[in-house]
Amino acid sequence: MVALRSSARLTAALAAAVLLAVPLTACGASNGPGSSPTSSQEGTAMDLQSVYDAVIASDSRVEDPLGTVSYSGAAQTLSLSVLITGDEPVSTETLTAILIAVRDTTSDDIETVGLVAREAADEERIVDLQSAIAGLPEDTTPLWDGGLTMSRVDLDKLGA
Repeated sequence: MVALRSSARLTAALAAAVLLAVPLTACGASNGPGSSPTSSQEGTAMDLQSVYDAVIASDSRVEDPLGTVSYSGAAQTLSLSVLITGDEPVSTETLTAILIAVRDTTSDDIETVGLVAREAADEERIVDLQSAIAGLPEDTTPLWDGGLTMSRVDLDKLGA
């Protein structure tokens, strides 16, 4: 009798796991080669071309932005990479201009922005943004781990 109950519980647990896994595997979206600059998750699409244009216009050293929108729990996150030309360090003004461009061209549904800057001359090298981050307003809480992560709340604290 105990083995029968155990077997029934195991079967019920496996059935529940399958029922939960099927909808979750359908959540991911993929943009294949030659796709337009959009990012899609769970049926919502965001055209990133306006973000790319604004980021390029934010500073003459910024090139070739590339982004994706994904979910982290219920929150949407924009992950963006850019190429930086020249040998000079990225200034706080340049970083702020990039972040404001992103903020002003994305909806409030984007709750977190991740930014990675790479050297245009050697795309394998990540640009150190620590000195630029240090100049951001004191009431912001940027996270730095080789890439910069900022919340929408902090982006809204940046200048016009």
